[in-house]
Amino acid sequence: MTLDRFLKQWEGGTWDPSVALVYGEEDLGVDEATAGILGVLEKGGANRIRLEGKKLDPSALADELAQMSLFAERRVVLLDGLPDDHSAMDGLIETVEGERDLFLLIRHRGSVDRRRRWFKRVSSGGAVFSFEAVKDREMPDRIRERARILGLELPVAEAQALASRVGTDLVTARNELEKLKLFISPRTAVRAADVEAVVGRSRDTILYEITEGISRRNRARALSDLKDLIRQGVSAGAVLTLLGREVRFLLQAKILLDEDPSLAAAARNYNGLQRRLREGLPAETRKRFGSDRENLLAKHPYVIFLRFGQAGRFRKEELLGLLRTFSRADRKVKSGAGAAETILFTAVAAASGGGS
Repeated sequence: MTLDRFLKQWEGGTWDPSVALVYGEEDLGVDEATAGILGVLEKGGANRIRLEGKKLDPSALADELAQMSLFAERRVVLLDGLPDDHSAMDGLIETVEGERDLFLLIRHRGSVDRRRRWFKRVSSGGAVFSFEAVKDREMPDRIRERARILGLELPVAEAQALASRVGTDLVTARNELEKLKLFISPRTAVRAADVEAVVGRSRDTILYEITEGISRRNRARALSDLKDLIRQGVSAGAVLTLLGREVRFLLQAKILLDEDPSLAAAARNYNGLQRRLREGLPAETRKRFGSDRENLLAKHPYVIFLRFGQAGRFRKEELLGLLRTFSRADRKVKSGAGAAETILFTAVAAASGGGS
């Protein structure tokens, strides 16, 4: 049963099933689903009893029910979290199922052991709604969905910039979008400058700009963005590690573009690349470059599109040379062969050539 169907059923006055579980790693989804269910039930006249999962005391619940039964036609027990002693859950569910006017709503932020007897009982006779943790590549699209709900027009590039700043935290993303809505009012279209003004430039955004300066042989641009990254408190050693990762992404992009002319053609515009990725690449291609963290193809399509664009301005030999440049600089920093920031700025200056 979907959440929408469940809510419509309850809005229609159907008091069945008697138990629902809302859980998962995505806090925003868990909280909004819980609020939605409670809103429908309480609008229908139900009274709420809240219990803390960690301090679950079945006898205390019995006392609460006895006090409410004189005036409450319908009652909702919100169990916030799960107890360490899961045996208490079986007794709680039995109590609820024995009362025709009682509904148990369990909210748990985190994973649930599906092997537990109480879980099997809820999943077979009740309703279960789970919210999995958001993956990095999904985040820009989820942010754009949230922006539409708020009445904002958020382009892909701006959604990616915001995602780079908030990671996979949808709660923080929602809060930043609400700030953006206030900041740009009465406009509804969000611009890159708006995101930068409200949220600031993310580390990933600045890293992209540094490699963009390198790819265009624009030393002044690369070094200016590098200064911004250092001002954010990122150490020289960490920057070199991150730049090495960026160059490896570009090398992966270059290999793919050189080997597959049809992919190179699709990558000329974002919609074309999106369509090609959606149609599917061979499994061996997707897994070719290893784990999600180090694999460009595991990123959001817009990230892939940008790296393909940069990679087209390099020869493969140049990218291998950049890897050697940053690797040597990294060894110097780790061995204490000079001031770390001096080594870093020298390496980026050499990588970005003599243009300005």
